[in-house]
Amino acid sequence: MSVRTARRIPPEELDLDAEREVDVRGWWEAVKRRWWLPVLGLLLGLAVGYALALGGGEVYRAEATLYLGQPFSPNGGAPVPGLATNPSTVNEIARSEAVLQSVADRSGMDLGKLRANVTSRQVSPPAGRRAVAGTTPLMEVAVTGQNARVTARAANLLAQEVVATVSPYVEDKIEALEEGIAADERELAESERRLDAAQAELARLQNDRTLADTDRLIGVTTLNATIGSLVERRGLVTQNLLEGRQALSLAENVEQPSVVQEAASRKTTARSVGRSLVVGGLIGLILGLLAAILWEPAERRFRPRTA
Repeated sequence: MSVRTARRIPPEELDLDAEREVDVRGWWEAVKRRWWLPVLGLLLGLAVGYALALGGGEVYRAEATLYLGQPFSPNGGAPVPGLATNPSTVNEIARSEAVLQSVADRSGMDLGKLRANVTSRQVSPPAGRRAVAGTTPLMEVAVTGQNARVTARAANLLAQEVVATVSPYVEDKIEALEEGIAADERELAESERRLDAAQAELARLQNDRTLADTDRLIGVTTLNATIGSLVERRGLVTQNLLEGRQALSLAENVEQPSVVQEAASRKTTARSVGRSLVVGGLIGLILGLLAAILWEPAERRFRPRTA
């Protein structure tokens, strides 16, 4: 009896890195034959996602809209980069631990729940419209919670914290402008008083017949020069006052951050319906595709063998 020995394959003939060709066409044909499985999986996934979203319970969501302002240089020139122009400012402030602790204490909301339910985003322009270059976008701070009143208070307090943090430069500028306007108003009032006094004295000299002509001429000339100087100064102060008021209006209405819309609570679901539908539908579709691809291999494997 002869014994056969297996031929030993030299190591250099082994192709350990050989890749099996993926039968993509076969998969596609299997999906086309049983197209109803992916469709059924998609529909079931959407239904499950919607049911989970509705079953998540109702909560309250409060959203405050902020305007961070557009600060300019002290002379009203080019915009000044700073906290108000940094797109990450709102998120960093609203999520800082110190701010969260302060807001939780004042609003009555649990710190852990507040920390997990704070969001911020840039408010997008309406559909079909592009954001105008150079404009300061609106920001939104939102809080989700179980209590409507507490949730709205927490969102408003967070918005106020953000505004207070980015406001110092503009607040100092407004204070300086108000001081300048007050000084101009005082100087203008003093100029008006002196001008009235000079004009009254001029009228008195012109009507005083007891004075010599030479004395009257000297007095009238002096008073006319004084009145001319006061009128010129009044014009300059009036112009400065006008420019100061315009700069103050710009600082208060354009540069200064503010809460555009305070938060008010509204009922919503604990899970986002749209997100739940997308996730559920995607999972159902994937499972349906896998079922269509594995249907025939599974059927061959578990089909009873005939004798």
